[in-house]
Amino acid sequence: MKLIPLLLSLFFACNVFAQQKFNPMTGKHETTTPDSVLKYNYMKDEYKYVKPDSQIRLNPYSGEFDMAPKEYKQKYDYMNNKYETVHPDAKMQMNPYTGEFQYVNPGAKPEMNWSTGDFEYPQQ
Repeated sequence: MKLIPLLLSLFFACNVFAQQKFNPMTGKHETTTPDSVLKYNYMKDEYKYVKPDSQIRLNPYSGEFDMAPKEYKQKYDYMNNKYETVHPDAKMQMNPYTGEFQYVNPGAKPEMNWSTGDFEYPQQ
């Protein structure tokens, strides 16, 4: 009987870093952090969940306009041969479910996106 409360507490503890949010502009669910808000990037013509203090910034290496907070930096993603705007403490990690590499914030774990069935790390 004590197993059920233990499993529930572990489930909720693992979900502190990630959450599924529905993006009404794309009609899809996104794996993101609980404090993220839906913002419009007029340079890419897209709505995306991002941190509340995010603003449009030019990534000088890719020429794209990313939505990110001021403290985020450009890091080279050597596995995908491109520069990404990520948290300064983000580390390159492999998603054990897909085998893909990406920059991930410290403490983040892959979360299942119930609308697609894919395991994803929370979007930065």
